[in-house]
Amino acid sequence: MSEHSTTGPESRDRLSALLGPVVEASGLVLEDVALKTSGTGLVLQVLVDLPEGLEGGVDLDRIAEVSRALSEELDREDPVPGSAYELEVSSPGATRELSLPRHWRRAVGRLVRVNPVEGERFTARLLEAGEDAVVLQRSHQAKKGMPPRLLEPERWALADVRRARVEVEFTD
Repeated sequence: MSEHSTTGPESRDRLSALLGPVVEASGLVLEDVALKTSGTGLVLQVLVDLPEGLEGGVDLDRIAEVSRALSEELDREDPVPGSAYELEVSSPGATRELSLPRHWRRAVGRLVRVNPVEGERFTARLLEAGEDAVVLQRSHQAKKGMPPRLLEPERWALADVRRARVEVEFTD
């Protein structure tokens, strides 16, 4: 099934203005909203997250709660006049992309995969996160079977990071 975004900047802003207050009233943050074609219909995708400072992810009960509230608002204010659509509400998940400073702050302590503007991509532990820079600590494993050695922490300007994503860690 192919998906194609039909949400331009104006439409995204209009949808965010409509849905943002409903999401915030539910105690969550509106991450993104998009209207996409999927198969023969439209899907209104709403991505929500916990506010900064809260640990963990959004549980299914909270997703259901905000979905009901969004559905009620959408029944009052039809965002796609004359078109049927399916509402899809979700959270970023375990391997979320880190695109805003608050995403980085929520991921402190986690392992992240970084694709820098220049150089090779790498994996490192996120030690600190600010508005415009982060501190990352890479490790180096000299030989297979040997414990990795932690390298000196490095400060990276967010402007020097093309893309980054939280990595899932499997522990023994």
